[in-house]
Order: sequence, then C-alpha cells, then structure tokens
Amino acid sequence: MPLHDRRPGAPAVTAEQRAHGLRRLELWRGGILFSAGKPATGVDPLERWMATGVTEEELITLLGEPAESLAERLPAPEWLKVIAEAWRQHTSDGDGDDGYSDGDDGGDDVRGHVHAATHGPGRDHGHRPGLGPAELALPLLRWARGELRRRVPGLPADHPLLLPPLETISSMVSRVLVLELNVARVTGDLAGDTPEERFATFMATVRTPERALEILSEYPVLARELVASLRHWIDVRQEFAERFLADLPRLRAVFGGSWRGLGDVTDIGFGAGDTHNGGRSVALFTLSDRTKLVYKPRSVAVERHFNDLLARLNDRGLRHPLRTVEVLARPGYGWVEHVASGTCADEAEADRFFWRQGAHLAVFHAICGADLHLQNLIAAGEHPVFVDLEATFLGRSRAVADPVLRIAGAVPDVLNDSVLGIGLLPERIIEVDDSGWRDAEISGLAGGGGQLSPSVLPTYAGQGTDEMRLVRERMPIAGADNRASVGGTSVDPLRYRRSLAEGFESAYGLIEREREELLAEDGPIAAFAGDAVRHVPRPTSVYSRILAESMHPDVLRDSLDWEYVLEAGLADGHRGVEGRIELLTSEQRQLARLDVPTYHTTPSATDLCDADGVVVRDFLATSGMAAVRAKIRRMGPVDLRRQKWCIDASLTGLTFGTRTRTAPRPRELPDRPLDIRLALRAATALADELLDTAVHGTDDQPPHWLSLNVVGERYWRAGPAGISLYDGVSGIALFLAHLGSMTGDQRYREVAERIAQSLADSLTSPDRGRHVRFSLSIGGFGELGGAVYTLTHLAALWDTPELLDAATALVPELAGRFAGDRELDVVQGTAGAALALAALHRTRPDERTADALRLAAATLAKAATEVTGGAAWRTAVDPDRPLLGMSHGASGFALALARAAELTGEDHHYRLCEEALRFERHGLDTGRGNWPDLRSIVPRGSFMDAWCHGAAGIGLVRAALLGVEGLADAHELLAEDLRIAAGTVRGDLLRDGVHTGLGNDSLCHGDLGLVAALLAAGPALGETDDLGPRVARLVADRVLAGDVRPGVPMGVTTPGLMTGSAGIGYGLLRVAAPDRVPDVLTLAAPGADGGRDGRRHGGRR
Repeated sequence: MPLHDRRPGAPAVTAEQRAHGLRRLELWRGGILFSAGKPATGVDPLERWMATGVTEEELITLLGEPAESLAERLPAPEWLKVIAEAWRQHTSDGDGDDGYSDGDDGGDDVRGHVHAATHGPGRDHGHRPGLGPAELALPLLRWARGELRRRVPGLPADHPLLLPPLETISSMVSRVLVLELNVARVTGDLAGDTPEERFATFMATVRTPERALEILSEYPVLARELVASLRHWIDVRQEFAERFLADLPRLRAVFGGSWRGLGDVTDIGFGAGDTHNGGRSVALFTLSDRTKLVYKPRSVAVERHFNDLLARLNDRGLRHPLRTVEVLARPGYGWVEHVASGTCADEAEADRFFWRQGAHLAVFHAICGADLHLQNLIAAGEHPVFVDLEATFLGRSRAVADPVLRIAGAVPDVLNDSVLGIGLLPERIIEVDDSGWRDAEISGLAGGGGQLSPSVLPTYAGQGTDEMRLVRERMPIAGADNRASVGGTSVDPLRYRRSLAEGFESAYGLIEREREELLAEDGPIAAFAGDAVRHVPRPTSVYSRILAESMHPDVLRDSLDWEYVLEAGLADGHRGVEGRIELLTSEQRQLARLDVPTYHTTPSATDLCDADGVVVRDFLATSGMAAVRAKIRRMGPVDLRRQKWCIDASLTGLTFGTRTRTAPRPRELPDRPLDIRLALRAATALADELLDTAVHGTDDQPPHWLSLNVVGERYWRAGPAGISLYDGVSGIALFLAHLGSMTGDQRYREVAERIAQSLADSLTSPDRGRHVRFSLSIGGFGELGGAVYTLTHLAALWDTPELLDAATALVPELAGRFAGDRELDVVQGTAGAALALAALHRTRPDERTADALRLAAATLAKAATEVTGGAAWRTAVDPDRPLLGMSHGASGFALALARAAELTGEDHHYRLCEEALRFERHGLDTGRGNWPDLRSIVPRGSFMDAWCHGAAGIGLVRAALLGVEGLADAHELLAEDLRIAAGTVRGDLLRDGVHTGLGNDSLCHGDLGLVAALLAAGPALGETDDLGPRVARLVADRVLAGDVRPGVPMGVTTPGLMTGSAGIGYGLLRVAAPDRVPDVLTLAAPGADGGRDGRRHGGRR
C-alpha cells in the first residue's frame, strides 16, 4: 500500500512497533537500503514529505505498523484482484505441461505469438519457446492480451498490437529473479551438474504457477507495478487502435494509402524513446503496402509549424532547400511521415548535407531549439531531417543564486542561448572517477554507435547460469542514423567545416534580413504561440536511473521503502528553484506511475505543466516566444561572430587524442630582438580584443569570457573561462594588470581590479563561498591556488593590502585540502598550491602561511614513490606511472619542494628534490636531448618540447634551482640538464637558420613557452643569447598583422593565460621587461626576479 492510502486512519502502535518504525527510519536516512537510496550530503530525502504535511512521528507509526494491521483496516487493492483473476483463468485449466493452460480466447498463446513474431510463422522447432524472465508474469501477460482483445474487438491472436512487452516486464523482474536464483544456488536447491543445467532447473520452477505466485507474494510492490505496467500497455494500444480507426480517412488523404482497418497494420513497435504520461511512447508502424508511419501520442503542431517556417525560408531563397516532413496533426497527438536513412551518392551531396546542417543550426538557434542529439536526427541522403522538435521555443529559467555562476557572470546564459545549447554540435559527455576518464559523443552532428556509455550501467554477468549476477559496466551506445555517409561509409564532419559554416551564415543572414516578416503578427513565428513545447528541468537520465534502481529487491517488499527510494533519488534536485516542492511532487507522482517525468509549456506562457495540469506558475522568467523574438532581434554581426566562434570551438571536440601542434611555417627571423614599444603595441592589440569579446553581466559582475578549455589532458570543450590561472580570469587579470601598469591605460587596470575583487568576494565570503571552494582545484595554475597567486601579485603590483588579506584568508582552505588531494601536481594539486603559498609568504611573511607550506611539503614527501633512478609521484593525470616534466611530473615537484625548504628551513626536502632530479636524469633520452612524454594517452616514445612536458619546462625548473644554496650538491646536474634543455629548445625554434617553432605561440606548449626557457637559461648559465627575443619579435609582428596563434586545435581564439591571447600578451611583456613582469611559468613571487636574490641569501623567514 502506498503512503497516501496508509495515512488515513493510521492506528496507534505499541512501543515495540514504534521502536521498529524508528529503526527503519534511521536505516533509511543512513542509506542502508542500497546505494541509490543514500542521500547526498546535506540532503534530507524526507523533506518533500514533511513539506506536504507528513510528520516524522506519523512516518514512524506507519513504518512500525505490522502487515496484519494493514490487511485488516484497508480493503484489498484492485491490482491484487487482477492477479487473483489472472492466475484463476490461466492456470491449471488446460493441458500446459508447466501447470499453465494454453490459453483460452480461441487458442491465444503468448509463447506461440512471440515465437512466430521472432522466428517467422509456420516454423515448428519441436519445443515450446520461452519468455525469459517474463515467464514469472505469464498469467498476467495472458490476462493483458485478453483484456486488450476485449476492448478492441476483432483483433486476431497474432496481431502485432498483441505482442507482449517482454523487454519491459523482464527488466522489472530480473533483479528479483537473480536474487532468488542465487539464494537457491547457495541453499543447494537446484538440480543439475553444470551451471547451465542448474539455471534451467530454476527457470523451470519459475514457470510453475505456484512458485511464480510465491515470488510475487514475497515482493508485493513488484506485483503491483507489473499490473500497473500492463494496464498502461493495454490503454496505450487501445488508444492507438481507436485513433488509427478514427483517422483512417485523413491518413489515406495525407499519406496516400488505401488502408481499411487494423488488419493493415502488419508491424508496430512502441518504445521509440522514453515512456511518458501513462506508458505512452512514440510508435513506428508498418502497413500492408509497406508504408511506414510514426505515431506520436503528443501534439505535433510544432512539427507542422516548423514545416511552415522551413517552407517560408526555402521560398525566400535558401541556396539548398531544407526538406520538410509530412505531418497529420490531431488534437493532442499526430501522425508523421517516416523518414528512411540513406547515403549520399558523392562528395557533392555530402557537401550539401553539411551545408544544410549549418542552415538548420541557424534556424534552431533562432527558435531556441535544443536536444538535437544523435537519436533525433536522420541522415536521408543529402538531407538532414529532425524527428523530435518538442524542445524548441525554450524560455529562460529563473536564475538560481550560485557563487560559481556569479563568478562566471553572464557566460552560462550566453552559452545556453548559443548554438552550443542546441545539441547538434559536438559536445562530449565527460565523466571521471577513480578508474579514470570516460567520454561519449552524442551530438546530432558527430555522435554514433560503437562507443561505450560514460557512466557505468547495470547489466548481468553469467547469464544462462546459476552464477548470474548484477554488475555495473560501461555499455555500448546504440547506433543511430544521424551520420552522413558517402557510398555507405560514414564521413568525418571536420572535412566539411567550411560547408557547415557557409550554410549557417547563409541561413543566419536570411533570417536576419527577413526578420520583420518572420516576426509579424501573422508570421510563421507567431504561429507557434499555442503549441505544446517541452521543458526539461533535469536530465532524463536521472529519472531513468531512479526507475531502474526502484526495481531493487530490497525495496519491493514494502511500498514505503519503494517510495522512499524515489524520494531519495530526487531529493537533491532543483535547489533554490521557486516551486521546488511542487516540482518534486510532480516528479515523484510520474515516477510512481513508472513514467519518465515530462513537462511542457507553450511558447506564449511561463507556467510549467505536466499531464495533470499546472505544476508551477510563472516557472520561467521569460516565455519561449519572448526569448525567440528577442534573439531574432539581436541577430547581427556581433551575435554572428560569437556563434561562429562557438561552432569552431565545438568542432575542436572532435580532435580528441590529437596534438594541438599545427604545421610550422618556416620564416626568417628578425635581425633585432623584441623591444618594449613593439611588445606593448602587440599586447595592447591582444588586450583590446579581450575587452571587445568579453561577456558582460550585471553591473556588479566582472566581465567574463567564452573559452576553449582542456579537460583531463585530452578533451577540448567550449565553456566559461572559469577562474583558474591556467585558462581562466585569474590569468587574464594578471596580464591586464601588468599591461595597465606598463601603459598607464586605466581600462586594463579597471577590468583586472573588478576580476580581483570578485575573486576575493566570492572565494572568501563565509556564507557564499564554503561549498564552492571545496569543489575547486587547489593547484597553482588551478582555481584556489591560482587565485592566491593572482591576488598576491596584484596586491604587490597595486600596493593593495586588502587583496593580500583575501589571499591569506584562503590559506586554511588550501591546507585543509592537502590530505585528500589526488592531483598532487603543479597545475591542479598540492605542488602548485605550495608554489602559490611560497609566493604569498615571500610577499607577506606569516606563520600560518609557513605552516601551510610545511604541510604541503610533508604531503608531497609522503606521496613520493621510490622508482628507478630516484623518487617520483603518481598523479590523477596518470595514476599508473610517474611522469616527467613541469606540469604533472617530477620537475614541478622538485621546484615545489625546493621553495618550501627555502622558506621553512626544512632542509630534508632538498634531498627529496635531488631524488626527483635524478629520476628525470634517468629518463633523459640523450640521443634526442629531451625527456619523453610518458602519459598513457600519447603513443609510446612520444616527445614534446613545451612548458608542460619536455625540455622547455624542465629547463625552466633547472634555471630556477641553480644557485639555490640547499641544492649545491646538485649544481652540476642542474647545469648540465639546463644546457641540454636549452639546446633542444634552440633546435626547435631555429632550424637551418630559419624559424620553425611549434606552430602556435602559447606559453604552455607554444613558441613563447620555449622563449621563456631560453630567457631563464641565459642568466642562470651566465650566457647571452638573443634567439628568444628575436622569436618574440616575430610573434609580436604576427599579432599586429592579425595572425594570433593560440595553443588550441584549429587555431580557435581563446582568452586564457597558458593557451590563449592573455598568455601571448603576457609572454611578450615578460621578454621585453623581465625586470617588471615576473616569471609566471615557475609561479615566481612578485619582484624583479621572482625572489632569486632571497634564495641566494637564505630566504628563510
């Protein structure tokens, strides 16, 4: 019995019963039922119940009430009567050899129908076909078929509408059967000599009516839900039959057939997509003349009006017309032409396909479309055809207060409102846990089968044996017909980038030119005003996971346990959303019907509705129609530029596993080195571009940027720049601040000041920042460590003690994260945090900072691993092997330990530093004059010459450590490594007297990273070399000529410090004025030389 039925008339319970109820409640809250029932930290799964009037004492009473009391005070539920009737009618009254009758109703046999449908008619294999796990519910399947035939007279026993929902029923009963199978195996109740024979014995017992009823009696919630599911099955098919018969004249007129009745339906498959609103789903069916149609149990008015919009655009001169799809719209449902997939005949057709993809992208951008993933697109020759248009005219949700989003300003809204939010362009789903990184590409443009799901999903191992068990594995993603092909071979979308862009620009321009006509009161946009469109308040995968976990045997014995699992799965959603309790109630109600919750509104409304009516009034801040009209009004050069950037940035996601290095273009080096005037001109050009492309939110928010970010060392993803030093606003502010100081241009300083103040406020605020800080990386190039480093430098540059106060306030947060740190390295982990703390401590000596630095060094010492040649560290980047180099390797750790030893006086860390240096010397390839890139994601034997991996970064560390008193014994090793590294860097910058370089100018893995290594090597070795400054002059000349070369794939512009424009500008300033611009690549402290003089004279404070 569900909670709402139990509450009225709940009896008093004894003290013993109350204690039992209290224990159950405590087990709930402890998550003892199973993993999906464990509440998230700080989340009470009972919150919604309590908000709707259920008291804790009432719940304890209901949990403690014995089953006998329930049976006495409540009438038998209807589902129990159905089970009794099914077992009475379909057992022991026929000649079935398993105790079941062969069925009444004219020889209606479930097994025979399934066998004929799957193996073809007229075949006798000499054995009765099985139904797998669904055997448990065989009487219910027969009852359901009989009920449907009673409601739809004249259906023959072999009509496809009568095929039982074996997949659905099997998924519901499998976990219970697997548990019972294992119990029988452990207790020795299974006859047979092999695991297969024992499994067959178990299934034979399940086929008996007595054992099946016994299992359902032990799991009454399962029994109830089986009946509910089959009632949906009956209702849905009856509804289809009635609608089909009523609409036959219209169907014949629109789609051109001569069908007469249900007898013309020769095949039908429901379940094309999730089930909603009482088990309803899209159905694909075939008619007697082989015509295929699609039945949609929802309004298809939006499809009809989309056809009208495409027709209008086609008439106005689209170079390649966009295909429309025949639609018959009926009240609340409709019939749609089935579009068959097909290949392109040649390259010309493929070009036109991608041109049309670009044109469609512009259309969906204009009408605020979304959810156009691989399952919602069909490649029909040279025509892309979209088959689910529910998610259009999306209104803007109300903002939820979140410090992270506040730091990002308006960028999240800009991204959601861009072509990136449509789902058509590439965007990988990326997940990470202790087993590593996982991803899947599911976009309409590039997604496809043959991938594994990024999440682990429940499946079964040992199937067909008595050792069958539930496991969680990555499962294959089903293929789709979305990818273009030529001659049957799928093509690479990157080859057609130009066609995609041309189609987008062409359709975008047409919409812009025709906007007045499109937006007219009687125009094609206004026609959508009353159409039902979908709103997705959270990913449907969340709902699917909850439904799957609700079939766990532990929660199928008592409905209260089952309902609690639904509550626990939903409880952490919609935080801060107005109408949250109402929305959770609706979600729970739909899940309890075994539906994936679905919500809708209309383009002209802001209310959120489900099938039962309005859920939350004024849920949306802006209606879909208002959003579309505003967007079309905004369409113009500025928006077009942004959308083109988004397209290019998304396509970089298809370069997974490839290097960002582009082919170098040899060029003669300038005769002169970079001078300060040229450096400032080039840096100013870069800074002005940054200001021009900034995204501005409210007046109290600093500007932010769209950025192309690297995720997990392997994926490229467009998104907010974030706050990190590596590619976020911390690095941008550092560049703008130094440029403003050197030029006196207050525009740059003002932007940097606003960023710095936002960092300080957002990260140090006790009420707003606590949960945010815990989710941020601590490394020196990451978020927290990067903020400490940036605030320290800007405080010193501007003589602003308040920023130092903010940096110091973050020290306890950093220190508290060291013990659980898995990253460890310079970029994201403890080593980088130590370098940021060292910069802060040199600037403002403080015992708390010194203590944190000691703790960081101790953490690194504890994490060190003894390896051949010395000591090293395994990091989250590659847990299986220690790496070489600066960003994630031994050099970065050595630098952090040395600086910690200098400032704390703990000289024993120097010895570990030397061990790290020896490990890297052991890894040196003397023939190449370089250190290999040992990451598992690159081919074995790979080499890079960059700050992050290889000679340049290693050379920078060696230069920084030369002259450190505590490393006097390693001086010779340091100098020799530095000479080797500098020689390799020179060779990569200049070959045969001509500049070649790395193909990009970034600090991380481009030419300016190599220049920085030479800039450091000369003074450290007492040598002079103008190669670096001459290369820097060449970079500055290129910048002023409009040729900016970031360190990301395909040359996409990105703003950040280590891969983008801010870093190119900073690198030029550093070369031209090393006495004023500190070495950010080694996270040097503020000052003329990053504190080198302090090191040489002890530097301990």
